Amino acid sequence: MDVAEALGLGDSELVAFVGAGGKKTTMGHLVEAGEERGLSVGYTTTTHTPPPDSIPLVLSAPGGLVARLADRSSPVAFASDRVSDPERVMEKVRGFEPEVLSDLFESSRPDWLLVKADGARRREFKAPGAGEPVVPSATTHVVALASVRAVGQPLDAPVAHRPERIAAIPGVETGVGETITAETVGRVLASPGGGLKNVPRGARVTPVINKADTPELRDRAGEAIEEALGRSERLDRGLVTSFETGYCDLRTR
Repeated sequence: MDVAEALGLGDSELVAFVGAGGKKTTMGHLVEAGEERGLSVGYTTTTHTPPPDSIPLVLSAPGGLVARLADRSSPVAFASDRVSDPERVMEKVRGFEPEVLSDLFESSRPDWLLVKADGARRREFKAPGAGEPVVPSATTHVVALASVRAVGQPLDAPVAHRPERIAAIPGVETGVGETITAETVGRVLASPGGGLKNVPRGARVTPVINKADTPELRDRAGEAIEEALGRSERLDRGLVTSFETGYCDLRTR
């Protein structure tokens, strides 16, 4: 099944991506899916991100963003500036305040607005920091990601980003340094302090367990999804994915 179809995306969506283990890959897949549907697609962030290699990048001040995008073909990536760090200036760009992106989406530009809403420092699993995720109020769908490759590993760096925050989430029952289980991952994704943090009231939320490249990993990922779906009424579906192998399995409550 196609990821866009499994997520239940319509023709007008602002999708925010949070968590770890595949945000940019999933966004890239949805860029292609939007193009196949004949929709205009925008790719941006409310934090910092490496610009996508295969999409033209537009840099614009917030006030001129609508005008700058008006004559650009789809898909298009856009940011406010490059980061100030001289060692990263050509590697990362800065995004926009969430209100700017809500206004852009509500102006009907573009059809699909894909927003990276937090960072994970290339880790497999994370819990959000105090000031994140930065999710626009007009968001229609939040995709909360984790990598199944965290399961069976110690809850510590380099596997987990902010392991102490993961351990502090109520109901997790996995301490720093202890083994991450499928239940650990599912509970974080279903928690108001994890995958549900800062989600707008009307937005749908879908947990996605990525990097399920083998049958064994798919079984573990399925356990994590079932745990998440069983712990929150906010969740009615979840996905097990492997972009490496083209696998996408929809799980429903």
